[in-house]
Amino acid sequence: LCEETCRALDELHTLQSGKLLIGASQTTGTYLMPRLIGIFRQKYPQIDIELQVHSTRKISWGVAQGNINLAVVGGEVPKELQNQLEVISYAEDELALILPLSHPFSSLESIQKEDLYQLRFIALNTQSTIRNMIEDTLIQHGIDSSYFKIEMELNSIEAIKNAVNSGLGAAFVSVSAISKELELNMLHWAKIEGITIKRTLSILRDPKRYYSNAAQIFKEEILEMLTVSSSTPNRSTF
Repeated sequence: LCEETCRALDELHTLQSGKLLIGASQTTGTYLMPRLIGIFRQKYPQIDIELQVHSTRKISWGVAQGNINLAVVGGEVPKELQNQLEVISYAEDELALILPLSHPFSSLESIQKEDLYQLRFIALNTQSTIRNMIEDTLIQHGIDSSYFKIEMELNSIEAIKNAVNSGLGAAFVSVSAISKELELNMLHWAKIEGITIKRTLSILRDPKRYYSNAAQIFKEEILEMLTVSSSTPNRSTF
């Protein structure tokens, strides 16, 4: 409370100075937030920004404990915090099935859902919220991922992309993580007939704690880009 009071007095309802502590889950923090923070810093260079990137669970607890002012996450907030934190759904992030360009399916405009059983997969570890969400979505479409051929499990999106690019298998990754690879034609985004996998990006804050002017401006001016971008009909969500 003392720290929050000092920050409030320092601001004096202006953005002449201040510090903004932002949290983000792994994929969002790696591929999306640096670009948004860069735009914010160009307009408000006097604001110091610290970005913490961890799992959705750890980031959620950081917000609840007052160590993070504002967070953007793609996973599910822990049930024990859902009544404490304000969770604002902001945008949808599409998950793409990526293949090496050398794969026979890369010449097809789309594949059938049953074709998934023929692929070798590079997957996130079983504790990943993204992997669990993908599996739940596939089950809803009659696909049991327990029958997939998992070649290896990795805990890094960059490692997964490199593995796919090297021809080791296919993978599901966030579209926001492969925009550069798609532009350079390094990977193939395989559409699945009748299936679109999306997750919701959410803004987290603790309504009982001091909400700085910097955090409010960041949310209103910068994170609004998520909503605008998610409605744009192009290959990349962001």
